[in-house]
Amino acid sequence: MAPEEREEMILKGAIHFFSKHGFGAQIRELSRELNVSQALIFRYFGSKNELIERVYERSFISRWSDEWTSILCDRNKPLRDRLVQFYIGYLDNIDHFEWIRIAMFSGLAGNQLTKRYIETQVERLLDIIAVETHQAARENGNTALLTRDEAHEQVWTLHSTFIYFLIRKHVFKTRVLSDQSRFTEIAVDTYLHGITQPRAE
Repeated sequence: MAPEEREEMILKGAIHFFSKHGFGAQIRELSRELNVSQALIFRYFGSKNELIERVYERSFISRWSDEWTSILCDRNKPLRDRLVQFYIGYLDNIDHFEWIRIAMFSGLAGNQLTKRYIETQVERLLDIIAVETHQAARENGNTALLTRDEAHEQVWTLHSTFIYFLIRKHVFKTRVLSDQSRFTEIAVDTYLHGITQPRAE
């Protein structure tokens, strides 16, 4: 096996391994599962932390699309269409057993992978959604607008709907709607319905 192929084999195996066992699992256990020596793993990845960083890059960053910013900011399209298009693409990119379990295990292990992903990637898009929601609400004549912090929480409510969908599907392994495009439309419509309603005093 060529060095590049062996490195890729170890990385893919590590992603699957950590998604099953969490980040507390030891490299010696990974070596047994991959049927390679610990020395070979450390030849390609100098430490467990370095391997975890590569898992982060492959699991989170490589699935990210810069096109999502353009989709959400395109005011030539109704906000509903933009949100549906974005979340269909986003869900398609992250709807994997390894992705959601890596995200969950990272939070539990306290190794900051998921926190970093949220702070450097996700929050930027959610801020855009909050701004575009604010604009759409004003255009709809809703003068009872949310504060910045309130809008932030409302957008997280929408985003969390998709994350919990994956938790149910890949962690709890319970039934979810098979038509994910329809699921996306329902979630977006529920969110947008909320911004058209006047705030309770």
